[in-house]
Amino acid sequence: MNVAVAHTRRLAVSPYARRLARERALPLETLHGSGPGGRILAVDVLGFIPVAEPVGSPTVVANAAAPPVAAPRIAAFAASIALGALKDLLAALEVSGNAFDIDDVLLRAAGRAFAEIPDIAKGEAPVALELAGRQMVASPETPLTSMREARLAALADDRNDAGKPAALSLCLLPTSDIRPVMMPLLMGRVMRLTVSVSDAGDHAQCLLTVDTASVEEGTASTWLSVLKSAMENPLRLFV
Repeated sequence: MNVAVAHTRRLAVSPYARRLARERALPLETLHGSGPGGRILAVDVLGFIPVAEPVGSPTVVANAAAPPVAAPRIAAFAASIALGALKDLLAALEVSGNAFDIDDVLLRAAGRAFAEIPDIAKGEAPVALELAGRQMVASPETPLTSMREARLAALADDRNDAGKPAALSLCLLPTSDIRPVMMPLLMGRVMRLTVSVSDAGDHAQCLLTVDTASVEEGTASTWLSVLKSAMENPLRLFV
């Protein structure tokens, strides 16, 4: 004989309670009898409240309701830039009373690269120079003289343009034998150019980090090539 059936038949159940339980598809084993000797009465069936099974923990429900977060798609490109021509040009300009820093030239070159590659930000992409804990945003077509004046003014008044839109942030690292192989993007920037100039000032190592969800890898590689060419042939940046 089936053990479960035998157990059910041994339960003390009133006929009416048994019929009510059957109509409600309630297993008698789940009921607690309030009658003499634990006999299951109709009132026990009518007063039975089933315990709902948990649909999921609060964490699971919250995660199910939250939209999926797309993982960032990051690519990095490295380049070595010869700075001999630029170094000589800057020295000649300084003798004539027109001093410029490599920061100014890099900002100008980045702007020129954006102008020549319209696929990025439709040819209109401000660039941000990373300062100590803040940023300075400049227009890509700003002449070098104005670029230098704006940079010096930003250094003097501690203004922070981190909240302003810019496609690229430019980070100049201190001279060192250690160079990064990856750099994180800054908030609101889809590209980041990290530059480390040699002790002699005759070449620089560049690392371009891009969000490939916004900038295609081929476009980013071409952009870096244009910037490299502009830095190695700097005369056109001073026009």
